[in-house]
Amino acid sequence: MKSIEGDRNSLAIAMSDPTELLRWWHQHQAQMLLQETDFLRNGVLQEIIAIRRRLEVSCPLRPTAEHPACEPHLADLSRLYSLLENFCDRLQSPFSPDSLPLALQHTLQPWQERLHLQTRFPATWQPEPLEQTQLLVLLMKALLPILAETAPALQATTLSLSEANHLKTLVLTGQYAPVLEPALTTRIEQTVQPFLDTFCLFTEAISEVMFQTEGFFLKLRWHSPSATPESDYPHADPSP
Repeated sequence: MKSIEGDRNSLAIAMSDPTELLRWWHQHQAQMLLQETDFLRNGVLQEIIAIRRRLEVSCPLRPTAEHPACEPHLADLSRLYSLLENFCDRLQSPFSPDSLPLALQHTLQPWQERLHLQTRFPATWQPEPLEQTQLLVLLMKALLPILAETAPALQATTLSLSEANHLKTLVLTGQYAPVLEPALTTRIEQTVQPFLDTFCLFTEAISEVMFQTEGFFLKLRWHSPSATPESDYPHADPSP
């Protein structure tokens, strides 16, 4: 049997690279969150549905003083179900394990009207590692409230995903009228940069954030897992 000290030494050797340790931590967090939301969606929410069905079956057709109406209890169960379902969606999009475009679309939905947001997503997309999808979803969750609640108001916002020759590209643009204030520029940059830096650390991606008087432009490019070697990675280019 291996000693605890031996296991610790093995872990220290395996996790000697800080980048790999950080990647492991994000993978661990994403998987734990997935397990908890799956427990709520497939356990607690399904149990609420079962309780509601049993209550519906047992409800008297004509309520009496001895057997009061069940409608208030059914309504309470429906409200509880909606609250827990929304809580699950806030914890993690149900599409995160399978589809980055669908997970992003799910995250953007509450903000689309306020931000005049248009999306351009492909019909198919190769699955991303869960921690990478989670990082991009969290980036949007952190940024969108700032864009929606800070003056001046956005006139138009676009978010697009594309892929060509195993190179994936995410582009987010925002147009303002009147001009984009310097304080907002700083706030946007401080919000997005930690997410972008972490994503680039995991994927050797290239990120660009550009600001002009009338708006901003964010681009993130990374190779899919089946991509060409690092030497073939394109250099950053300021064009949209």
